[in-house]
This record gives sequence, structure tokens and C-alpha cells, in this order.
Amino acid sequence: MAFHAMLTPVDLSNASDIKFSVFVKNGMLIPAVILWELLAFGMLAFVFVLIQNSLYGKKWMKGLVYGLSFGGLYFIGMFEAVLLLNSSVLSEFLMGMTDCISFVISGVMLGIFCGTDSMQSCKKRNISVTLIVGFFYIVGRYLAYTVVNIQSANSINPLGTFFWTTSLGLWIGNIYFMLQSGAKGKSIILQSLFFGIIIFGSNWLINHIFMYIVIEFTYDLLIRSGIDIVFIIMGVYTCRKLFNKSVDQDLNIPHTPL
Repeated sequence: MAFHAMLTPVDLSNASDIKFSVFVKNGMLIPAVILWELLAFGMLAFVFVLIQNSLYGKKWMKGLVYGLSFGGLYFIGMFEAVLLLNSSVLSEFLMGMTDCISFVISGVMLGIFCGTDSMQSCKKRNISVTLIVGFFYIVGRYLAYTVVNIQSANSINPLGTFFWTTSLGLWIGNIYFMLQSGAKGKSIILQSLFFGIIIFGSNWLINHIFMYIVIEFTYDLLIRSGIDIVFIIMGVYTCRKLFNKSVDQDLNIPHTPL
């Protein structure tokens, strides 16, 4: 909150076309943002505590990787506002950077105070999972742009939309690459659901909920985040099926076909 107050003060003067939320209309924006911050960082902490035993390395390193994973997600995700709301790149960069720094600091603190050192060495992981999960995210997003018709700049700025979508998809794939050992479950389906809904989905949904603090409620944000989660689950499932034997051996997961 301090970073945002110093670097990204709330300025709604250029947002005349936006239908504002009840929080903005009633002067409750700051209290609503504070409550959202508590929810966002609370969920970040909850998921870390849930999966940290399955992650590799020293406890501070676990926290650093975890915080950087979702800090980067928020940072890249912030730039969609440049496409949708015509905000400045500098403004979204500063907002995204403050979120990223906050998540990294929080991640390290979670690792130090809530984590445990893992003695086992990190097994070799297949970098291809980054591309596969990223590909599924991109496919899902373009399905949402063209068929479901969620709000996007794809028709007026296809190059910018493609660059942003691809960048975010690859970063989500990178999150899976770094945190895949945290996906719990006795079967591939359960592991995929756990990563897609708990690890990725919970944090991504809260990211989208933030916009309801500023703008009037619409189902668009819920639909887009839901489609993202479904296609990430499909991507993780595909990775588990393709690399099932090696992944299960590396992560000491019992082999179960489904």
C-alpha cells in the first residue's frame, strides 16, 4: 500500500468512459483497496503454506521463487489495462512493479517464517512444459476473444493483444515449471485441478476481482478468469500425460493413469 501511495497514486481523471463501482461513487475506494490487499496477500500466504513442503530448496529460496512467480503474473497482467482502458504504459509499469516488489518481499517473508528447508535435491524438469501450458493459455484466450467475445483490444490492436497474451501465457507456463512439484493429488486429473484452481486460479481470480473495486460489476471478468483457469488445467493435464513417467519419478508421485 505504501509503494502504491508513493508511486501510483489513484488518478481517475482520464477514465471518463468507465462506469465506476459503488466504492468509487461513495468515496470508499481506499478502504476497499485495503480489504482487497488483505484478501490477495492472505490467499498468497494460504497457498504457500499449503504447498511449500513439496517445493525444493532452502525456505527463503522457496519463498523467493513463489513470490516472484505471482509478482511477475501481476506485473505482466497489469499491462492489459493499456489495451483495454488506454492507460499509459508508464502508469501500468509502476503499478505492476509495486505489486511485483510487494509479492517478492511477502514471498521471502513467508519462506523465512512459514517455510521449511527441503533436503532433497531438485530433479531435472522439462522446460517444454512452459511452452505447452503457455500454448493452452493462448488458445483459451483467443477462443474467449473471438467466440465468447470477452472485452479485448484484439480487433483494434491485434499485435499488442497477441504480444501481451503470449507474454502472459509464457509466464504462466513458467509458474508451472517452477511450482509444479506443489501440485497435489493421487491422479493426473487431481494434480491438474489442484494447480489450475488452487495454485494458479485462486490468485488469478483475486487479481481480476480487484477491478470490481474500481468499475461496475460485469460478468466479463469472471468469464475471462474462468476460461483462463480451465485452459491452464488442460495444459497441465497435457504436460502430466506427456511427461507422466519422468515427472512422477522426479516428484515421487505414485503413478495413477487418470
